[in-house]
Amino acid sequence: MEYDERFEAMADACLKAHEAVAETGTPAMRAMTRALLWQVAQELAQKDERRKMMDRYDEASAERLDA
Repeated sequence: MEYDERFEAMADACLKAHEAVAETGTPAMRAMTRALLWQVAQELAQKDERRKMMDRYDEASAERLDA
């Protein structure tokens, strides 16, 4: 299993945990799972931005090689 697949599985597990806590957990527990989900979202956004930057770099490199 690659990193992206493991990360996605972890994110899914966090979401399921949050759903369970939202039903029966304390306000403090709900706040903790919301914070965890926020952090997961931040990491996903950063990964997406890094991937876009690498794609732009690859395209620019290919254009220079073709020139």
